[in-house]
Amino acid sequence: MHLFKHCCLLLLLCLSLNAAADTPPVLHHVLQVTPDPATGSLQVEDTVSVPPNLRTNGEFAFVLGDAFQLDTPSVTTSAGRDYRIALAPEQTTVTLRYRGKLTSTPDCAWLTQACVLLNQRGVYLDAGAQWYPQAANALHTFELHVTLPEGWVSLSQGKALADGWQEMQPQDSIYLLAGKFHVYQQQGKHANAMVYLQSDDAALAQRYLQATEQYLAEYSELLGDYPYAKFATVESFWETGWGMPSFTLLGSRVMRLPFILHSSFPHEILHNWWGNGVYVDASQGNWSEGLTAYLADHRIKAQAGEGAEYRRSTLQKYAAFVGQGAAFPLREFRGRHDETTQAIGYGKALMLFHELRGEVGDVAFFAGLKHFYQRYRFQAATFGDLLTALGADQAWQQRWLTGTSAARLALSAASTTPQAAGYRVQFTLTQQQSGEVLPLVIPLRVQFADTKTVPHQATVTMTQTTQTFEVMLKEKPQQLAIDPDFDVFRVPDAAELPAALTSLYAKTPKTYVLSRKTDAAMQVAWETWLDTLKARDKKLRVQYDDQLLPETGTLVFLGRGFYTLALSLRMGQRDIVLLNASTATSLNNLLKKLPHYGKYSYVVFNSARGDNMAKGQWDVTDSPLMTTFSNE
Repeated sequence: MHLFKHCCLLLLLCLSLNAAADTPPVLHHVLQVTPDPATGSLQVEDTVSVPPNLRTNGEFAFVLGDAFQLDTPSVTTSAGRDYRIALAPEQTTVTLRYRGKLTSTPDCAWLTQACVLLNQRGVYLDAGAQWYPQAANALHTFELHVTLPEGWVSLSQGKALADGWQEMQPQDSIYLLAGKFHVYQQQGKHANAMVYLQSDDAALAQRYLQATEQYLAEYSELLGDYPYAKFATVESFWETGWGMPSFTLLGSRVMRLPFILHSSFPHEILHNWWGNGVYVDASQGNWSEGLTAYLADHRIKAQAGEGAEYRRSTLQKYAAFVGQGAAFPLREFRGRHDETTQAIGYGKALMLFHELRGEVGDVAFFAGLKHFYQRYRFQAATFGDLLTALGADQAWQQRWLTGTSAARLALSAASTTPQAAGYRVQFTLTQQQSGEVLPLVIPLRVQFADTKTVPHQATVTMTQTTQTFEVMLKEKPQQLAIDPDFDVFRVPDAAELPAALTSLYAKTPKTYVLSRKTDAAMQVAWETWLDTLKARDKKLRVQYDDQLLPETGTLVFLGRGFYTLALSLRMGQRDIVLLNASTATSLNNLLKKLPHYGKYSYVVFNSARGDNMAKGQWDVTDSPLMTTFSNE
């Protein structure tokens, strides 16, 4: 593993000298917009300033959604949504007038679906609705003036105008939201904090206003000034978790969960630096989700002393949902739409940044991020642009971005020998994954017989399939642990991990086992759920508990009891899951909430109210990457 470690000032100079000459063109819009919630129609007048580099043979070509009818003379259409309009040589603007009726998305499947809303619930329009003229590779600045029904308010990027919004920094999309929101705001040092709620709740709003100021201050200090005039938290029309430029859309249930303020919420704020402050050129993969997860979700856990547990959970999800069979390169990640894409685009990328930070050091890592942000602010950057700014050479980049392997480590032949000046520890590491040997920098920790002695921390560099190392110590060692804090991107041995409820969703063969003693009502409830699973998996196996159990795959036992619970156990290399519910209602609540508790070994819910009563992970006491030396 080779990394450039030149001075960051030289790196910044190189970046400025090699600034891209093909800066995207920028369209400026002055939009007069009138939505009609009663009919779902939208009327728009857009005066567009067209730069010279968006003119071809004297014409401006643009795209508009096929729901709209243009009222502007002299506009010609070439194919469907593609339009052209001739401009005089001295003409810098053109005014387009159009109207159309939009079909609202009834229940937004936001991970896989482009969503539109224009009815009496409210308005949500983004670039996918093509409600404003778009041109190839163009960014946008705008003034947005909105005529709304009485009692409605609007939201978009930028700063507020008397009747709308203005954003003069180049945007890759223009958003319009509107509805009967209760609006709360608080001017802070870095931006105006705002909260849009569908019902009056001053206490909830205040919590978000305070958290907004906290995280804007923290990330501005860490990365550079917040790039927008405001940040608004919006109670979404759907159960979404979206981070947009200068605002976030959180579902009604989601935003009221107490832990969201210090988990998902800062993640969405941070996207204003990564994704909505520096745009993603996805030709080498989407880098923003992994970087945001590392600097928000992981960083918060690490500050609380839980970084190792977070990384362990990240690697456990990768092992469960990817393994070797479903792996694809990071350069192919565009966005999350299932557990596999999340495990790679968020999890593997998160570990990339963690390892790179360990290689270059904190000072160079965060200085590189600041320079990258300053250099590419409101421009698109590739994964390679980011990694170069952080000091990674081309070979390192290629291994991470194009490779699909994850290391599998085994420890053997560990021994300690007294020496004249202390003790020598020898051990052998083997990479057991199929395919290429991966160059790894692997942390180790040695505990001493005298527990008052500070543990010895070191790293070893592994470049061969099997490699023997030795460490010289002054005091008698008691225990050796390899990568004890899960700092290396790898597939952990099952014995390193607590049994977890992710096994219920992992891509392994499963047998669902019904109890003969379950009453009729619960029998129907379980079978109804299993029918939905069978519709997605024709090979799914279901049997009763008095039949011979299979010897391979995951066993999922379905029962009935006083408590609503789920727990996972491991027998050798097999995972066993127990699901228990007392009523069909409590079962539905359990199944709805379980995906959010995948890292836990067990969870217990109140059967009547559905709230969580207990959760936890089993202790791991016998890791195969840990060995204890004899006291003799």
